[in-house]
Amino acid sequence: MGNSVGTLGWVIRNWKIDLDGKVHWVQLRHFTPSASFQVFVDGEETASERKLTKIEPIEFTIDGKGGKVIPSLGSYSQITKGFTYECTFGGEKVPELVFDSKDPKPIRPNLKAYLLQSAMIKRAGTKRVVFYKVEVTDTVDEKEEKYVLKKRFSDFEKLDHLIRCNFSGHHMASNLPAKPAKATKMFTDHLDKRFVQMRRNELAKYLSKLFGLPKVTANPDFAAFFRKPRKEDEFHVEDDEKAESKPSKTSKVD
Repeated sequence: MGNSVGTLGWVIRNWKIDLDGKVHWVQLRHFTPSASFQVFVDGEETASERKLTKIEPIEFTIDGKGGKVIPSLGSYSQITKGFTYECTFGGEKVPELVFDSKDPKPIRPNLKAYLLQSAMIKRAGTKRVVFYKVEVTDTVDEKEEKYVLKKRFSDFEKLDHLIRCNFSGHHMASNLPAKPAKATKMFTDHLDKRFVQMRRNELAKYLSKLFGLPKVTANPDFAAFFRKPRKEDEFHVEDDEKAESKPSKTSKVD
């Protein structure tokens, strides 16, 4: 269960539930400074609560069956040591991914990801930003699939935050690789080819190290980072007035 010494006050816990041959994930996100709790089931938020005075279990349901996420403090004097977290489903305790599972299996055991030796510079509003290309290969039911994702540096930062918060309070947090450092735009041209290549190399090493940690490859946020975009995820805007605007320019960095 562990204590809540997290990243910027955030703590995340994950519980895997097998129900009738189907895997479900229950996730708790706890922002300790404001005592806010969010519970997600299979990536969908099902509860959002603030518990300033009394800490009570947070209920959820999966296919009509009830479960509870239970944050707790032993006593007031233990606040500095942090919270503990449990999950029960059908009246039985569910092991937590990082703190209770010894050798968790990868969610996508055949998943491989590689940063290509090229990047894209695209205009986003008034700014131009860099997108790194991640080639993903996965085999499901003996069928291999390969596709390329476009990720900004901020996407990798978000992934690092989600993963690191899962290990808050656990001794293995020190095993997590350091994410590539941010560079101040005042002193660094983020669109410079040499800088883009250097950052690409750092991100490649970072991902490689994450793939070597079983408690990371078994993490639902890690698996979701490499998910192939679905058509329903794509955002479209139809402008009936056909406003006069030039198409965004794209530059390629090789």
